[in-house]
Amino acid sequence: MIHFNHIPDAVASCRFSFALILCAAMLSCERTPDSDPLTLSAGTYILNNGNWGSNDSGIGIYSPSTRTYVPDAFFAVNGMKLGDLGQDIVRTGDRVYIAVSGSQTVFVTDLRLKILHQINAENDGARLSPRAFAVADGAVYVTYYEGFVGKISPDDRSVSLCKVGPNPDGLAVAGGNLYVANSGGMSYPDYNNTVSVVSLATFSETSAIEVNINPYGVEASSDGKYVYVSSFGNYADCPSKLQVIETATGKVSDLDYASVSDVAKGPGDVLYVLCAGYDQNWNPLPGTVCKHDMAANTRIGNFVTDGTLLPDAYSVSAPSDGYVYVGCSDYKTTGDIHVFTPSGTLHDTFDSQGLNPLKAH
Repeated sequence: MIHFNHIPDAVASCRFSFALILCAAMLSCERTPDSDPLTLSAGTYILNNGNWGSNDSGIGIYSPSTRTYVPDAFFAVNGMKLGDLGQDIVRTGDRVYIAVSGSQTVFVTDLRLKILHQINAENDGARLSPRAFAVADGAVYVTYYEGFVGKISPDDRSVSLCKVGPNPDGLAVAGGNLYVANSGGMSYPDYNNTVSVVSLATFSETSAIEVNINPYGVEASSDGKYVYVSSFGNYADCPSKLQVIETATGKVSDLDYASVSDVAKGPGDVLYVLCAGYDQNWNPLPGTVCKHDMAANTRIGNFVTDGTLLPDAYSVSAPSDGYVYVGCSDYKTTGDIHVFTPSGTLHDTFDSQGLNPLKAH
C-alpha cells in the first residue's frame, strides 16, 4: 500500500511537494547501529517506502531481542540506494524479493540483502511497476500496476503475465486461486471496484468480484475460506472499508471497522486492522489497531492494551517474529516504528530513518 497513488490528484500534488521539500536527506540515527549489518541478517526487515521521485526508499534490519537497528542495511551491503518507492518485501527460503515500484524493478537478494538478481518485467517493450507479493508452491507472484499479475519462476526468474484489472495492488492466495485487488488508483475519480480471481493452475483470470471502490489490501485465512479486502473509497462520500469474501460463494460482506488504513495477517490467523483517518487539511490522525479472527470471521477487539498512542499511524505489519509493528509518518520527516508484543504492550520505539515506513517482514 502506498497512500499517494490512491488520493485525488490535487491532494497528491500537495503531499508530494511537501515531502520533496522537507525530506531531502535522512536524519542521523538516534541509536548506535551495529558496526556490521550482516550480523543482523536474521532480524526483521524494515522497508521505508520513501517519497515519490526522490530515490530515497531503503531497508533497515531490526532485532527485537536486542532492540538494535541498522537503518539502511541495503545500502551498507550493496553500496547503492534501493531506488524509488520501495513497495513490498517478502522472504522465501534463503531469498528476499523486494518490489521497487517507481524504479520498475524487483531485486532478489540473499538474507543479508546482498543483490543476487534484478528482474525487470516488460509488456510490449514497456517496463512494469511491481507492487505487492504473494508466495505459493515455490513461485513468487507480484502485481504490476499497469494491469498485470506476474509469476516469477523460481528456476530462471522469468516472468509470466496474466492480465487483470486496472492498477492492481494487494493480492493473496486462497483455495488454489489468487485474489487481486484492482484499485484503479490512477483513474481518479473513477476508481475500480473489483477483485480478480486468478487460477493458479492455469494462471488466468476466471472471474471478478465487486467490492468497495479503490481496493488495495488483500489477506486470506489459512483454510482459504475467507478473503479480507481493505479499500480506500473515494476520500469523499464513499468511505474506506474492510470487507470479507466467502470464497465458496463469492459473497461479499462489510465488516464493522471505520477509517481502515492498512491490514496485516499475523500468526494464528489474526488480522490486524489499522484504523486511522485524516483531518480537513489531510493531516494524519492518531490511529488504533484492532484484531480480527480470520478463521472464524469475528472481531476480537482492540489490540493495544497499554494506552500507547499512535500519532500519524501509517502502516501495520505482523511478521513471523511474533511482534506487531506500527509505522508512523507525517509524509515530511522520518517515521517512527512502534513495536508491540503479541499481548499489545509496547516493546520498543525507534526512528526508521526513512520516509513512510511501510512494511516489517
